[in-house]
Formats: sequence, C-alpha cells, structure tokens
Amino acid sequence: MDAPRCPHCGEPVTRALDLPYGWWEWTGDGYRLTTASDRVDVSPWVHWDCMGELRQFHPQDVGTYQMR
Repeated sequence: MDAPRCPHCGEPVTRALDLPYGWWEWTGDGYRLTTASDRVDVSPWVHWDCMGELRQFHPQDVGTYQMR
C-alpha cells in the first residue's frame, strides 16, 4: 500500500508531525511562531516535507489510499 499524497505539495505523506500549536522558526533576528493553518480550528497534523496542514489525515486511519 502506498502512502497518501499531501494535498499541498503532492508528495507522499511518509512522515506526519503532531503540531496542534505550531512551531518556532528562526528568522535571523529571533524566533517567530508559525502554524500550518490559517484558521482558528488548527489541524494537529502537518506534512513533514512541506509543513502543510493535513486536516483530513489521521495516522491510525489504516487502509486509506487518499485523504478524505
């Protein structure tokens, strides 16, 4: 079975990060809080490669070929 494709970058989701509150990125002058969602109801899962949110994804949803 192949991994589902990311709806943002099209690459297989071989790693998903559980990031409900975002992450901190270094800007050169300090850290900036970054999130994968542009909405209030943040998705907890993001794609490792592009950091795009995976709203319809859950890693225990075995047998799914594409995200709902």
